[in-house]
Amino acid sequence: MFSKPLIIYYSKTGTTAKIVEAVLPLTKAEIRRLGEPKGLKGRFKLGGYFRRNDEAKEPDVLIDEFDPIILMTPVWGGKPTLAMTEFLEGVDLKGKRVVLGLVGANETNPNALEKLRRKAMERGCTFIETIYLRGVLPGRDWNDLKEEDYLREATRLAEKISAVSEYTR
Repeated sequence: MFSKPLIIYYSKTGTTAKIVEAVLPLTKAEIRRLGEPKGLKGRFKLGGYFRRNDEAKEPDVLIDEFDPIILMTPVWGGKPTLAMTEFLEGVDLKGKRVVLGLVGANETNPNALEKLRRKAMERGCTFIETIYLRGVLPGRDWNDLKEEDYLREATRLAEKISAVSEYTR
């Protein structure tokens, strides 16, 4: 059975979104953007929680027809975003192949990877792969990427998506 890849991502500052937008012409993937995390306010209904129309609202319904699922999130201070963590707490990934895309300044983020890998595996995924993408250029000023940097990272992601999509179960 053939199905399309789905990229589910969170982007606060726009870096992850730029990589996702750059990867679309290179793949046949669809995308869903996660809204702002609920955090404690949303869990206790103490504050408003708004989402744009293109943001994921009902994760289980959105992923049924897709495979693989690519989960992309920034990593800040070695930790994954609350938005992706909350998403993984409520989604059923049973039988889905999952690629974790971690976007950050470091080459690897083992703590963030382990937390997300564990949560994804708890949700039932049967395959998991990781790709680390450069989100900023490390250094004294933490420079933003240039357009060619976004394209390079998007190309790396597209190659990973293609390799996973072509893999037969």
